[in-house]
Amino acid sequence: MPSDTFSHSVTVQATPESIDAALQRPDTWRGIGPIDEIWDATHEGASLTGFKWRARAAGRPWEGTAERLAHTASGAIAFGLDSSEIAGSITVVLEPNGATTGVTVRLSAQSKGFLASMFWGVVADALRRGLPSQVEAFGEQF
Repeated sequence: MPSDTFSHSVTVQATPESIDAALQRPDTWRGIGPIDEIWDATHEGASLTGFKWRARAAGRPWEGTAERLAHTASGAIAFGLDSSEIAGSITVVLEPNGATTGVTVRLSAQSKGFLASMFWGVVADALRRGLPSQVEAFGEQF
């Protein structure tokens, strides 16, 4: 099955702690990668552990789930994404640098279904082109 990984970084005027706190709110993840809508979030204490998501692509909605894969004290959080056609992960890594923090978002995606495999070039190109502006907007919320 075809797969790709995309990455983009921004520098924000916020502490890693405040960014990490925002990453525990489900709505913070809206607009990154394929995620347009979020609902049914789950938490373990104050930590976000999963949610359901929806994306619009090829003129129709696609639904999937996100499950936390990692959340480290050093400033990284990762969610595994799963849907009928595509699986993958979104990882956010925070790098403190004085009064600013580097935020790197890495999106890995792999086709699961026949439709995604058949049109993987188009899917991958949309993810590749969309991620930089999504990450820039993501960084502005901090």
